[in-house]
Amino acid sequence: MTEETHASADYEARLEAVEASPLKAAGRWVVALASATLGDGEFEANEPQVVVHSRVDDSVLLSIHTASLEEAERLIVQIREDLESMTIEEFKDEWEAANDNR
Repeated sequence: MTEETHASADYEARLEAVEASPLKAAGRWVVALASATLGDGEFEANEPQVVVHSRVDDSVLLSIHTASLEEAERLIVQIREDLESMTIEEFKDEWEAANDNR
């Protein structure tokens, strides 16, 4: 009986900021400042995303944009648990529909 390798042997999940055009980034900062001024600290100036990279060549397997850092932190915990418990094929099957990076 062969032992199956978990996806975490080949992939890792990271929190990253979404690359945005200077105009879009400036707009998000203006909205974030206005939101904070009005007492709503929920809006993030930098749009967070969870990205799963190959440990071999740093290529991107999965990229999921989130609305807030809190959501991204919850999502990365779930993804890291799945990387630890699933094979690469199982992980891809589970997360393929959520991938923003097609």
